[in-house]
Amino acid sequence: MKFLLSILLSLILFVSGFSQQGETTYSLYGQVLDDKGEGLPYVSIAVFNSKDSNYVKGGATEPNGRFSLQIPSGNYYAKISFLSFKNKTIDNIVISNKDVDLKKIGLTPSVNNLDEFEVVEEKRLMELDLDKRIFNVSKDITSQGADAAEILDNIPSVEVDVDGNVSLRGSGNVRVLINGKPSGMMGMTTADVLKQMDATQIEKIEVITNPSARYDAEGEVGIINIILKRDRREGVNGSVNANFGYPNNYGGGFNITFKQKHFNVFTGYGVSFRNSPGLSINQQEFTYPDTSFSYNSDSKTQRFSFNNNFRLGTEIFLNKYNSFTLSGKYSFGDGDNETNLTYSDFDEFGEAVQTVHRDEIEDKDRNSYDVSFNYRKTFKQKDRLLTFDVQKTQRTDNESSIITQTNTAIASENIEQRIFNDEGGDNWLFQMDYIHPIKKGKIEFGLKHTNKKIDDDYAVEQFNDTINDWEYIPGFNNLVLYDENVSASYLMLGKKIKQFSFQFGVRAELTEVTTELVTTNELNKRNYLNFFPSVHFSYQLKKENSIQLGYSRRIRRPHHYWLLPFFSFTDSRSNVSGNPNINPEYTDSYELGHLKNWDKASLLSSVYYRYTTSTMDWVVFSDAEGITRRMPVNLGVKDAYGIEFSGSYELAKWWTVRGSYNFFREIRDGEFQGVEYDVDTYVWSTRLNSKWKIKKKIGLQASGNYRAPKQSPQGETKARYSIDIGFSFDVLKGNGTVAFTGKDILNSRRRNSISYGENFVSESERQWRSRYVRVSFTYRLNQKKKRGEENYGESEGGEG
Repeated sequence: MKFLLSILLSLILFVSGFSQQGETTYSLYGQVLDDKGEGLPYVSIAVFNSKDSNYVKGGATEPNGRFSLQIPSGNYYAKISFLSFKNKTIDNIVISNKDVDLKKIGLTPSVNNLDEFEVVEEKRLMELDLDKRIFNVSKDITSQGADAAEILDNIPSVEVDVDGNVSLRGSGNVRVLINGKPSGMMGMTTADVLKQMDATQIEKIEVITNPSARYDAEGEVGIINIILKRDRREGVNGSVNANFGYPNNYGGGFNITFKQKHFNVFTGYGVSFRNSPGLSINQQEFTYPDTSFSYNSDSKTQRFSFNNNFRLGTEIFLNKYNSFTLSGKYSFGDGDNETNLTYSDFDEFGEAVQTVHRDEIEDKDRNSYDVSFNYRKTFKQKDRLLTFDVQKTQRTDNESSIITQTNTAIASENIEQRIFNDEGGDNWLFQMDYIHPIKKGKIEFGLKHTNKKIDDDYAVEQFNDTINDWEYIPGFNNLVLYDENVSASYLMLGKKIKQFSFQFGVRAELTEVTTELVTTNELNKRNYLNFFPSVHFSYQLKKENSIQLGYSRRIRRPHHYWLLPFFSFTDSRSNVSGNPNINPEYTDSYELGHLKNWDKASLLSSVYYRYTTSTMDWVVFSDAEGITRRMPVNLGVKDAYGIEFSGSYELAKWWTVRGSYNFFREIRDGEFQGVEYDVDTYVWSTRLNSKWKIKKKIGLQASGNYRAPKQSPQGETKARYSIDIGFSFDVLKGNGTVAFTGKDILNSRRRNSISYGENFVSESERQWRSRYVRVSFTYRLNQKKKRGEENYGESEGGEG
């Protein structure tokens, strides 16, 4: 805390020193309205000097049509322009030592029927920038009625495997944020969080491949930021939706915003019930000096989940420069999983020995909430900004299951087991960010502190017929207490000199982690202070060309459940356990990008290189009984370098395609307990999406992706591919939309892999969820589709 307090004092003095600097300017503000009196978003405002007509300053209106420009004293005129509206010039603007209000400015349509321009201002499905890609979820037909994991799987560079794990550019070490902050449900696995989040609450998703010092250093390959919906237009706006599908897939919800001049209230609710049938097939062969044997396992699972998500918040504008937001989210739900697992055992000659059936019925209950407070202060000086954030989150996740095992050959192995896993989490976040403009640039700095507390009470019991009672299985009973504190500060300087821009930054993070195993009286403490520099250069070329060179240092900390001594017992022959002694890994990331925009197309080309030390990898061990154990360890170093292309092209007014291609080479050099784990692999993946619009009312969409095989230190993941289709049309005079979606229509989204160790070879096939179809309906309140169905959405907040 002394480290944090000393930096806080320095930053406060720094802010005070800046408070009296800067050229004296005054606000020129107003609101631009259309012919119906509604605010027009993104209207171009340009201010010129009356004496010589030199350009002075410009900008664009906010989603509600309001604008504010900082202008020095003088005489000016302004030009206002917007596509499909007549240009307007306002003369005789005199600024003399006070702010000037242009009040409400009306624009006149340049045509009689605005409906002819429905798609002129349509948001693109994907927007490209040098430092991030933005995916507008509402424009993707196949995302209607989906969960967040399905949406991410449609985004270029991002992949979601059959277990719901997210990877970026082929690496699973990616940081997932919601509105720029960790979710209140974090502490659960990222896969579980995404499966509980409904697509109707998501506005857009940002993919940041080389983050600056402003962002948390967590995540080897970058950050995925999920932005939730919130409408900025005045009055009551929103949408109501419902969906159903096969296998059982039902859901619905709403998003409503009520906005007045000085405040707005926003709320949303989503409910879903899903059945996700899946399968897992394994073939295991074991070879030892004195024996050999094998077995096959066939597992079929039915996963039933019922989830509810509720949001409520308000934003209050105290005055022109000060506002605060208070919001909360509450989620609750339950799940029932039924797993039927069959082992078929064979001897060294391949003759059947026995068959074992292992059936599990699991019940889950979970709930979580978070409460957030944000204070935002702007200044007369343009782009100067101060924000404070506080967030409190809490969650519980209780699981219990009954396992019944029967053996066709050995009656003594007919057993009954039960599992209890009660987990709770309590998180706090405190954050302050400040941006101070300087001549042709800005200085940014901030502070952040997070505290995460998790308790996990886990036990496995087996029924003892002799004493007619339950007994703990040795080694599978403990109470784990996890306490993590991360204190951070950052400083950044950015400037622009003609077409050249640069940004330098450094972030310091002090991490303090304590893990206590109460039952076995084990205590593990880890403290480390790290500095994470970032450097970005960009140059604007002619004809919509720009290039950027960036570097950042990243960290990947172990998840709390990676430190637990155990966390899986469903498959008694394949245990998954943690490692209390695992250390974080560090990555140096370099990237060179080129962005080219045309009138109807854009292309982002990137070359990247990552060097990682103390890599955290999962290693599988086996024993003479045919039991395998999978645990995370620090193996060694990893080099990865590749090239990536992402782009879109409008072939016709009714046909747009977008796609991506990623190729990289990964070289690993690792060793654990005297065994070398080296691998040199080449991997590529591609994704293509095609969207057609018919008579401006009907939309068709098809997307496909393919990932080539990839070698790992202990095996290979085979090629994977899938195809999705979608169809939508507008109803109720443009107020409603009906969408049909078919996901994984070839039923090919499966993970096929082979792994091997010193005494075993294993082949497996897994499918988390089989193909399905879904129908959804959305009704918009005061949001009839026109001028391209702009959502006027804005995030609830973010890191940058």
